[in-house]
Amino acid sequence: MQLLKDKHSGNLNSRIFVFAFALLFLLVLLRTAWISDDAAITLRTVLNFTHGFGPTFNIDERVQAYTHPLWFFILSLGSLISGNVFYTTFFISIAFTMGALGLLLSNISRNHFSLVLVGLAVILSKAFVDFSTSGLENPLSHLLLLLAVLFAASHIENGRDRLTIFFLLCSGIYLNRPDLLVMAFPLAIYLTFLAIHHPKQLAAKLLLAASPVIIWTTFSLFYYGFPFPNTAYAKLGTGIAMDERVVQGLKYLFHSIDRDPVTIFVIVTGVTIGLYGSRLSKSLSAGGVLYLIYILYIGGDFMEGRFLTAPFFMSLIIYAREVATKSFAIALMIPVVVLGSTSIYPNLLAGSSYSNTKILDSGIADERGFYYQNFGLLTAKKNTFTLPRWRASDRKVGVICGGLGFNSIMKGPGMHYIDNCALADPLLARLPAKENPHWRIGHFYRQLPTNYKESIEQGKNLLVDQKTSRYWESIRTVTRGALFGKDRFEEIARLNFGLLEQPDREMYRTKNIPRSTSIPETTESDVETIRAEGLPWDATGNIIFDSALDIALSKVVNVKSIDVSLDNNDIYELAGLRNDEWISLATVGPRNTRGLARYKITLDSPVTDIKKIRVTAKSGDGMYSIGRLVVNAE
Repeated sequence: MQLLKDKHSGNLNSRIFVFAFALLFLLVLLRTAWISDDAAITLRTVLNFTHGFGPTFNIDERVQAYTHPLWFFILSLGSLISGNVFYTTFFISIAFTMGALGLLLSNISRNHFSLVLVGLAVILSKAFVDFSTSGLENPLSHLLLLLAVLFAASHIENGRDRLTIFFLLCSGIYLNRPDLLVMAFPLAIYLTFLAIHHPKQLAAKLLLAASPVIIWTTFSLFYYGFPFPNTAYAKLGTGIAMDERVVQGLKYLFHSIDRDPVTIFVIVTGVTIGLYGSRLSKSLSAGGVLYLIYILYIGGDFMEGRFLTAPFFMSLIIYAREVATKSFAIALMIPVVVLGSTSIYPNLLAGSSYSNTKILDSGIADERGFYYQNFGLLTAKKNTFTLPRWRASDRKVGVICGGLGFNSIMKGPGMHYIDNCALADPLLARLPAKENPHWRIGHFYRQLPTNYKESIEQGKNLLVDQKTSRYWESIRTVTRGALFGKDRFEEIARLNFGLLEQPDREMYRTKNIPRSTSIPETTESDVETIRAEGLPWDATGNIIFDSALDIALSKVVNVKSIDVSLDNNDIYELAGLRNDEWISLATVGPRNTRGLARYKITLDSPVTDIKKIRVTAKSGDGMYSIGRLVVNAE
């Protein structure tokens, strides 16, 4: 009788602990909830889909600009029910996170100290807090990974046939974020090995479980013309060497050690504990190691902590399974609290004042700090999350990379954005990134083929380079042609089997491609006013241009020096026109600053008889501007 009372008391205490940590974490999430610009790319597609324009980013071409079809359809369904895509995103993100946390904590029954250990780690991990909202697919990834482990454990340890459900969950993981299958792969191999003595039954279960992936891939191939997201082609075809990516991946991990050490500590200790645990835990550890290797291979990410939340949560699952004693839990709890103290301010104390807009030399940024003030649940200005009027007004074409998500929502479905980071553009995703020694992870800029913007504006193929023109004509047929057209199916086959001659990749990677056959021109008087350094690149008075700008001088001069202000994060070449020949004068940029950067250039010797100055963007983010140019004559 006393044993039953003790057991009942222990269960009651466990429920109290679970409720207390869940409530505290819910308060943390409400205070820190935000939506990232990358998530807004998906939300624009949700808006297009739910308003009858189809599941695509630009309404005039079928392109899958999201990586996570399962997350996309859940947000779409929720938005149809609620009528507001933004609050739906907040609600679903928090609900899935709380569901995963509650399920994890409720499965810790060995001792209260293990429960406290996991609860503290969750609350003190900046990465986990940041991406438990954000609008990205992380919350659903955590829930699917946990469910997969629970059903695998039931299959292995309790003798219940849960193999089909486990592999269905693996399909869900793939449809939510394909690369997370790396984490589930060792466990899937282990379960497959256990069932190998019944090959026919195993094959039937695998086929049934894979059916969602097969159905989606078939639909993707039919509707979009390609089996994988456009984002995959954009990120895998950058042309960045593997050793450079690995170095960047190491920077990503070391950045987290510096900014969020408790997350790395939990991952490392969780993986290590799992290697000495049950076979299931060994499989989880192997998956965690493989995923860390994958992070190094791709070069990490520009969002600090984003790719670490899944291995972090997997390590918490290992904690829940393997930390069985009070002393072991306390031994882990002490460093978790000490290392997690660095996250007390951003997670628990900062509140509505939290902001961090600095982008480090490594290209890694605190994305919540960058966007929270403008797009936080508790900090956004009134009407920020009001559902926009989603009507296709006058058609416009713009070029953008950074800020693509929210800008595209604010401009409405009538705006066609050419994304020169290629996430939402079917042609640019298949061109290599422009060679740039200062490349930033996650921001691989493509050069626009000459007359590409004019082609989009006029609905015609006006591209100058013939190889690129023929290649794009095939892509246009696939993404813009009649859905059931015979020629469209032929082009889908030709593109996916590599039967088309591709554009000159070396040309797009190493040479400077003019965006247009016509270069705009302005006069010296329009750019001679002094513009303050640091002024926003698109401030009133600056001249924004696509790739090059000609500046006609008031008279022919011998150029001795040049004082010029240009957008800081690009590389520009200045040339002078003499007798119909362009003479190179200088190359400047980029600078690690914000807004306009001022360059005072003194030439080794005067360049005579110059009547025009041409400013050409050699590389950068596709957003080029000049605020001032003063030519000092001999």
